[in-house]
Amino acid sequence: MDSQETLVDSDFEPEIAAPDSALGATTILDFDHDEMLSMDATVRGQSHIRYSVRTVRGGVAGMSPKIVFSQGEGILATVQRRDMTPDLLTLGGETMSLRSWLKTPMFSSFPASFNEGRETYLWKEGRDGRINLYKGGDTSTGTIARFYPSNFVMTHNRRRITCHAHLDLQAEADLIREKVFISCVLLVQKTRKKGRARERGSMSSQEFMFTSMAAAGGGFPMC
Repeated sequence: MDSQETLVDSDFEPEIAAPDSALGATTILDFDHDEMLSMDATVRGQSHIRYSVRTVRGGVAGMSPKIVFSQGEGILATVQRRDMTPDLLTLGGETMSLRSWLKTPMFSSFPASFNEGRETYLWKEGRDGRINLYKGGDTSTGTIARFYPSNFVMTHNRRRITCHAHLDLQAEADLIREKVFISCVLLVQKTRKKGRARERGSMSSQEFMFTSMAAAGGGFPMC
């Protein structure tokens, strides 16, 4: 009889993931949690918080929230969310529409691209909630950065380990670390928002179906 490996679930808090040897990251940003509207990120091996993301809501009723990206005490970028017009990004002292900097399809989050100098960088969706960054808009060049969500599970010594969300960067991506970090967070926010909207739509459809059946006196067929 074939032997089977039994995986034992870990009862501990999410752990720090070991570096992905296949990616060869030189820098890893560990996120304190997976909620991208408010979180802190540290560089692996350092104790102080390097980057922060906060959502600020105005005191005026109906005012759209602002996303603030900080590095220490300084602000890296802000995104002013707006309902009827495109979101506004302020980055490097310049204000522009968010979609003019981080380009995505109208009805999808991926592929997404941004430019730095003369280079184009392309984010593409990977497996298990990961997203991968490529240089030059060509996926054949190999991944230079990869985001892992906190529900990413790896197997080590017959244990299933849930790891903290983290962003692995090769040296090439680390040269533009802040732009990679900002674009990554914004894409994860957009993906999560679309996912929640789909869930609400699915629940509304089911409620409508059940209400219609009840009103018609149809009910469910008996076995």
